[in-house]
Amino acid sequence: MKSELFHSGRAPAARGLRRSVSALALTVAVVGATAAHAQSTTAPQTTAPATDDAAQVDDIVVTGIRARIASSQAIKRDSDTFVDAVTADDIGALPDKSVNEVLQRIPGVNINRFQGPTDPDHFSVEGSNVIIRGLSYVRSEFNGRDAFSVNTGRALGFNDVSPELLSSVQVFKNATADRIEGGIAGVVDLRTRKPFDSRKFVFGATAEGSYGDLREKAGLGYSALVSNVWDTQHGAFGALLSYGESDLYSEAYGTHLTDFVYRPDLSNGEDRRYVPRGGAVRTQQFDRSRSTLDGSLQWESNDGRAKLTGEYIRADSRSGWTERVIEVDLGSGGDPTPTAGNPFTYGSNGVFTSGLLVNNAPNLQVAPKRERDLQTLTEDFSLAAEFHPTDRLSIWLDAQYSKASADDVDMSVYGAITPVYTLIGEGRHGVPDIQFVDASGQPSALTNDPANFYYRAAMDHVEQSEGDQKAFKADLKYDFDNSFLRAIRMGARYSDREQTRRYSAYNWGAISESWAGGVSPFQTTGPLAVEQFDFPNFQRGHNPSPINGYYPTIGLASAYRDGTLQTALEGVRSSGSTWVPLDKRPGAIAGTRFLPGEINNSNEQTTSAYVRFDFGRDDIFGPDTALTGNLGLRYAKTEFQTIGFVASPNVGLNFGDANQNDPRFPGQNIPVTQNNAAAIARYRCSLIQPGQSAPGYCLLSDTRLNQLIAFSDGSNQEVERSNSYDDWLPSLNLNLKYKEWVFRGAVSRAMTRPDFGVTAFSATLFYTDMNQIRANGGDVNTAPLLTTFTGGSQLTGVRAWNYDLGVEWYFKPGSSLTFNAFYKDLTDILASGSNVQQFSNAQGVTTDVQVNQQVNIGSGWIRGFEVGYQQTYSFLPGLLSGLGIEANYTFVEPSTFPNEVNEPRYVGLELPLQQLSRHTYNFSVFYERDRLSARLAYNWRNGFLLTPRDEVNPFSPIFNASTGQLDGSIFYTLNDNWKIGLYGANLLDEVTVTEQQTSYPLNGVNQAGPLAPRSYFRSDRRVTLSLRYTF
Repeated sequence: MKSELFHSGRAPAARGLRRSVSALALTVAVVGATAAHAQSTTAPQTTAPATDDAAQVDDIVVTGIRARIASSQAIKRDSDTFVDAVTADDIGALPDKSVNEVLQRIPGVNINRFQGPTDPDHFSVEGSNVIIRGLSYVRSEFNGRDAFSVNTGRALGFNDVSPELLSSVQVFKNATADRIEGGIAGVVDLRTRKPFDSRKFVFGATAEGSYGDLREKAGLGYSALVSNVWDTQHGAFGALLSYGESDLYSEAYGTHLTDFVYRPDLSNGEDRRYVPRGGAVRTQQFDRSRSTLDGSLQWESNDGRAKLTGEYIRADSRSGWTERVIEVDLGSGGDPTPTAGNPFTYGSNGVFTSGLLVNNAPNLQVAPKRERDLQTLTEDFSLAAEFHPTDRLSIWLDAQYSKASADDVDMSVYGAITPVYTLIGEGRHGVPDIQFVDASGQPSALTNDPANFYYRAAMDHVEQSEGDQKAFKADLKYDFDNSFLRAIRMGARYSDREQTRRYSAYNWGAISESWAGGVSPFQTTGPLAVEQFDFPNFQRGHNPSPINGYYPTIGLASAYRDGTLQTALEGVRSSGSTWVPLDKRPGAIAGTRFLPGEINNSNEQTTSAYVRFDFGRDDIFGPDTALTGNLGLRYAKTEFQTIGFVASPNVGLNFGDANQNDPRFPGQNIPVTQNNAAAIARYRCSLIQPGQSAPGYCLLSDTRLNQLIAFSDGSNQEVERSNSYDDWLPSLNLNLKYKEWVFRGAVSRAMTRPDFGVTAFSATLFYTDMNQIRANGGDVNTAPLLTTFTGGSQLTGVRAWNYDLGVEWYFKPGSSLTFNAFYKDLTDILASGSNVQQFSNAQGVTTDVQVNQQVNIGSGWIRGFEVGYQQTYSFLPGLLSGLGIEANYTFVEPSTFPNEVNEPRYVGLELPLQQLSRHTYNFSVFYERDRLSARLAYNWRNGFLLTPRDEVNPFSPIFNASTGQLDGSIFYTLNDNWKIGLYGANLLDEVTVTEQQTSYPLNGVNQAGPLAPRSYFRSDRRVTLSLRYTF
């Protein structure tokens, strides 16, 4: 049975805002375009002085913002397929301070404001996760070549690149046969400058200082570029060197309502109630440091028939964050009940809005401090040769070598305090108040003394990955004169990518617990000394400080890297501690922090070839008309190999503790082996009292239990798997020009290879939760004994037919009105799936394993349209002539995509496509006259599914509510060389809201309930002072 998802209560207001802004933009477009068109149609009748005025207008167009708009417009107008671009008119002059923020201004492109696509708890002030036309199948390039990285995906982390060093950012939305395959949604190409871009000496530099009003810490940045060309008797030689470095410090506050559940005990028939099980608050401080180096050399023969270009690009980034949290422990206490003094209140949809959450004992609040330190490095070497042996024949040869690495440490130390309760109020400015109080709702005295907190747990995670890629390409073009067939292009490409991914588990374990050897209170001296943190200026002072918390002062990530944190934690462990550092885990590879099953080696080789026919005819339908186009076919072969490990369970870790001293099961002070494991398991099952939860293996028959034990030899076996597949990718692009109009059409077959993170095969096998099998109505006598989550090495690429139809009206220099409709028909879509496979351990024992992995399972379609409008109002009188507008709107409609969640309370719900917003618009107004240049830019997208499964308990689907952000800049030209300016980001202090999907059972089938508030994030308003010099 399908269930309809409900929209949040903010939707009507959002729809009204969309209609108002759309109507305003349309009115301005029609009036402005009509005025401009009237002016252009009367231009032939004007006198010579009027012609001089027009020339003066053209002079204005080629400076500052207008120059950027004109050059971006030229790329779009003259392209051979559907392209949008943003260019930098000056060195360091892209209109935003991160590549992601530049991209969100382009029609059809979205970003979100979180660190990862499935992590709704960690904010990103510069944005992440580029989506084009509702799809994440995005390919990234540097200068038309692969942009290599060793993350789990394929796209480059755009925030790792300094935007000051780019000449343009181009987004290709359809394909031609000569372009590298791999981007169904689109291709983002970052273009750097070259010496021959300007045949003279060029020098430019920028110096910047940024400041966030929450973090209250300045970050400095600078960039410089020098380039020159020398003409000699041996040809022209050019050299360019650019370097940029910047630091960014920011902060975000988060208010959370945790795990809304349907409460039948509080409901009355269809008047259903949904109540959270707790609340949480957090502060996150983000540090990002990046440097980008670009050096290039060029040579061109005097006759222009040969050119060589060599380039080196280095992107070095270090990002980290520190967060302090107070949150409810969802594993204890059950559902909260209302109290007389602070009863529950609800909204019209039955969703809780305020009250005191009192759980059954112990009302445990967890206070983790978490630090992450991620270092990434990407280096790219390329050499390109261009030859023109004759006037008709052109040859291009290209070689590329890229290498990348990632080093990540993620460390958490959890404090805890009990009993403390959560009081939630409706708050001001749309953000709930959360305070941690005593049972009467008054501030808790317990939180004033650090001795009432204790070291509860620790969790460590590391990644050490590296990879490299070699690519070679050859292209040939032969031109024809006076023919409908204007050129034939053909070429071939080969790439070989090697990647080693070392990615540990998130290794949580108890440090001290009341039920496991007692607790270790916080210390105020020594290496794990704590300090008070009362969440100052929380939510910019709009909400009260939630608690006096205490957190370790030590830098967790750095102390973990050098080992001092591990030593310090040894001093506070209780006798029942279960946390073991990654490198001390049983089976860890000597000298590393990894188990064999956490290491994977992958190799991907691609071979492709294409042929493309360019055709066209001038005056095909009369004067001022021209038809151009291209028809091509590309063949691509993909060969993939992955080498990983299969880790079989260890009986000692499943039927007994590693130290054999678990106080809950006395008398087992002997090693657990495959010989005695069955007897120990049955003994432990006999200790379970009525009402207690029994381990899943207690449900197994003796025969099935013995099968499970026989397989549990703790072995690690290297496994190699391979796959290959072919793709034939035809494409057709048509462009018809009539005066200032361009009509376009395109159809192409495209593919996107699976991300490395979902194809890398390494499997750690663990015991199937037979309690869950029985709860779901399964048969514990036939269900697979073991379960694993791993990559799908047999996956193939996602395929799609892409259709585009567009019309573009360039009614004035720097002004245009464009419309583009698109349709994408996708097959072989990846979705979560499972199957049963047979595995063997080192002793040759074979058993069935439930394998959870991505599979090529689905199909669906995306359709929509984009409308863009740009105009400079130079025809207006006086000071108004400096005005201009850039605006675009995108509508995307999806079919039903496979996107189900396996969490029991969400099984059967139909979720929308992840990351897709139906409505997006950008509206920018700028003013440029004489020495002044100013711009305000607003970006808005409506609500979307952020992730179908949260990364943390309770693993709910999380939506991002509709959100918008206003940014701006103002620059003043001091003289021919110097400019000074100010950027502003998040000027309206936007609060980013996420929402949890709720559900309720009806006749045994899950139904979708209303969206309930999950989190409210507020980040810095940032200003950046910039000084530019050009020569």
